[in-house]
Amino acid sequence: MGGTVESLFEELAGTIETWAVPPSRIPGWTEPQRPWRATLDDALRVLSGDGRLARLDALGHPLVESLVAIATGPLWSFFAAPEGRNRALFELVQNLANPGRINQGLKGTCAAACLESYLAVQDPAEYARLVAGLISASGRATLRSGEELVCDEDILLPNVGERGRNPISRIFQVACMEFAYPDLDYDNILDSHFKGGERVGTGLEMGAFERLLVAVTGKPWKTLSTEHAMMAKAFAKLGISTEGVADLARDGLSILDQSTRKGEPVFATIVLPAVTSFQGDAGGEPIRHAEHKILVLSIDWENGCVHYDDPIDPRERWFEGADVRIEDEHGRCSMPIADFERLLGDISYREELWDRSLPRPAAGGRG
Repeated sequence: MGGTVESLFEELAGTIETWAVPPSRIPGWTEPQRPWRATLDDALRVLSGDGRLARLDALGHPLVESLVAIATGPLWSFFAAPEGRNRALFELVQNLANPGRINQGLKGTCAAACLESYLAVQDPAEYARLVAGLISASGRATLRSGEELVCDEDILLPNVGERGRNPISRIFQVACMEFAYPDLDYDNILDSHFKGGERVGTGLEMGAFERLLVAVTGKPWKTLSTEHAMMAKAFAKLGISTEGVADLARDGLSILDQSTRKGEPVFATIVLPAVTSFQGDAGGEPIRHAEHKILVLSIDWENGCVHYDDPIDPRERWFEGADVRIEDEHGRCSMPIADFERLLGDISYREELWDRSLPRPAAGGRG
């Protein structure tokens, strides 16, 4: 495509100016509080003002080029209709300008939603490139690993099961669920993976998530789990020193603290004793020992709490075992450090950002 960021932005703005069919004409979609053009224009100003439109993707192309591709290029037949093209661009630009709106809806895609949020913040141009590829005529996007992410959804219309998850997030997360298990098929409606006609489960196990994470980011990641901690204890009983081996129980907070201080969130799985309500849906027997992926943003040592992004975007406390505080409508939450340590099942982090020689922090003190 080529062109300067300025010329591409002018092309994008000029194309949007010609659009006469607002996305609110799509059946079942509720018009945002402000007219869609004003909302879109404001979001583009945010991206332009802080330089994100000029950020480069894995191919060295600016973010705005992917937006122009969606606005003017060949898309899947449904997306190519005026309503679909408008809606796709509108939702992607909103996700980029306000990544907090990304969530998993009522689906078991917490890991994929966390990755989507991470990418929208840490590598927005790459996120835009992948989305543009997924809704293009080919329905494919080449990852940093050289593998392909393939679109398995051609739906922009909302439904009850999505509850709050926007259609671009649906498309991206479903593609991630497909990629993580190459031998399985993911059905978004049933929210399950299948092998042939047999349902084999939902969500992403640790190995599948790490495969997805490495392929999408193109970076090495280290995963520590409670299983590693148990192995370390076993070695210690045999008199084998494990001081040089990372241990979740001993080193988890140190890893989280150092990584997040350097601006790098950490993916964490918390093991929930019981799920008592889900987005306001309560009743029946609680779900026991559920695993949930979150994105750890920081540790507040002075107030003794961990700040994190919950991809469910909860409106109320929905699980037992932690004194959770919901800080905003976009999933920003916190819980006491002691509660977090008790629930922590595993973390995925950038190993090069952790200096094991530094003193390990202790809860209740300053880091």
